Amino acid sequence: MAIGRISGSVLKSNLTRNGVDLAFETNLLYLDVTNSRVGIGTSEPATTLDVNGTVTASAITGLSSATITNTSTDDSILVTTTEDSSSAGPVITLKRNSSSPADADYLGQLKFKGENDADQEVVYAKITGKIQDATDGTEDGIIEFANKKAGSNVITARLRSDSLQLLNGTNLTVDGTVSATSYTGDGSNLSFYTAGTEDMRLTASGDLHVDGDVVAYSTTISD
Repeated sequence: MAIGRISGSVLKSNLTRNGVDLAFETNLLYLDVTNSRVGIGTSEPATTLDVNGTVTASAITGLSSATITNTSTDDSILVTTTEDSSSAGPVITLKRNSSSPADADYLGQLKFKGENDADQEVVYAKITGKIQDATDGTEDGIIEFANKKAGSNVITARLRSDSLQLLNGTNLTVDGTVSATSYTGDGSNLSFYTAGTEDMRLTASGDLHVDGDVVAYSTTISD
């Protein structure tokens, strides 16, 4: 159905023509014909669709990118499900649909940005999903953690399907008890510390050095 051109400055008390543009209730709905934009809640739409308010939708598709700006510390994104089973939900999925997936491919990534004292934008930390093994039937995945360290981007930890790796000088500090069936070193010394002071050292050659008294209820020494 074709709609003819509307003439006159005031069509009704709630519909106004501003040149070639149309405004319904001032800014409830604004048609910026000059720039091919639609404003809802604003009479100065800055994009093709500019909404000043809350948008409720059952689905949004076709987005190539989106920017959300929040001036408070409230949730910028809140995803809620009312489904009441024991299944996981809500679910956020990051999918890379590659036509040639390969080992070590990057998948999804979360970046944590902030400012430094020179008012420069800095990526302080990243969490990245990667493919460890893309072979059908034996797929393996990696979660990788990176931090800004002394001004440089550094991978500090990598959680593989078979091991947890602490990398680039990252130490492990445990406030509690560590239990293990075995310890495998890299061929260097194994040191034990209390409050930052080395108390015992097991050298690569098998010698045990203790800084302090040794108390033993029974001891067997063999060559």
